[in-house]
Amino acid sequence: MNFSAVAHTYARFPVIVRLFLMVIVLIITAGIAIHFIEPETFPSIFEGIWWAIVTASTVGYGDYAPASTVGRLLAFIVIMFGIGVVSFFVTTLASSTITTRNALKHGELEFKKDGHFIIIGWNERSKNMIIHLQKLNPLLEIVLIDQTLKQCPLKNHQMHFIRGNPLQDDTLHRANIEKAHTAVITANLHGQEAESDAKSIITLLALKGLNPNLYTVVEILTPEQKNNCERAGADEIIETSLLTSLAMVNSTLYHGISSVIHELLEHEKDHMLLYDDVPSRYFGQPFQQCRLDYEHQDKLIIGIKRRDQVTLHPPRSFILNERDQFIVIKR
Repeated sequence: MNFSAVAHTYARFPVIVRLFLMVIVLIITAGIAIHFIEPETFPSIFEGIWWAIVTASTVGYGDYAPASTVGRLLAFIVIMFGIGVVSFFVTTLASSTITTRNALKHGELEFKKDGHFIIIGWNERSKNMIIHLQKLNPLLEIVLIDQTLKQCPLKNHQMHFIRGNPLQDDTLHRANIEKAHTAVITANLHGQEAESDAKSIITLLALKGLNPNLYTVVEILTPEQKNNCERAGADEIIETSLLTSLAMVNSTLYHGISSVIHELLEHEKDHMLLYDDVPSRYFGQPFQQCRLDYEHQDKLIIGIKRRDQVTLHPPRSFILNERDQFIVIKR
């Protein structure tokens, strides 16, 4: 056995692990030793280990006690070890727990799970997004990246906070960007809109550079930056100003229409707007063929998505193809 290699490996373990291994080795060694020293008092190795645990932890139940001089010397060593190392182990464990908790609170602890959602930028939109996503799926892992916050803004939610600049690789690595499922880049509404969009695009480039397969949703404020955002690799672009303007136009022309839009987008309601893959049995069939079938399933088809093209209220003769998706309102 190469003892230098073993010692080197042992030295690489965290202090809490090394202390735990020391305690385990001492307890097992002492338990086995006392069994062979006084087999009548400790008829099994288990009883010897039980005595070593009780003695090292300085509990001292008194159900077992060595009678020989050698046994008492061993007990003295175990007691001294218990007062020192075991107490230090408990103190170190408590300190490590507090340190980890503070690091998590202040955004210093790295995220190690995968398949998670990353939201960049803290604002009212990202706050509502996190709350709604977790209501829909309480087990969903969400990582928030923001450099302006000093601690996690949502204390009662299962969200991992990373404090740092999203343009820096170290911050993105701490968010485990390589194994993320989706990333949403929110725009900074405080300041120049063009500068905000430029920063969002640079952030997008940083994300795609570390994980080219990451699905990204980018919020932009100016339509002039849409092409640049597409060139940078955005999978989906949300033009906040345009969406808000269109909602205002429709509300101006048709009073109260904004509440209808809200109902369609609100997933907590009975009706949800979503995509549904066209079943293979409908390939090559006209739209009319499946519309009635879906109505019996409490699904109202309002359009067809074919690649990047959306056709709302398609004609009855519209022929369905493979990879088409229904745009449905589901009860």
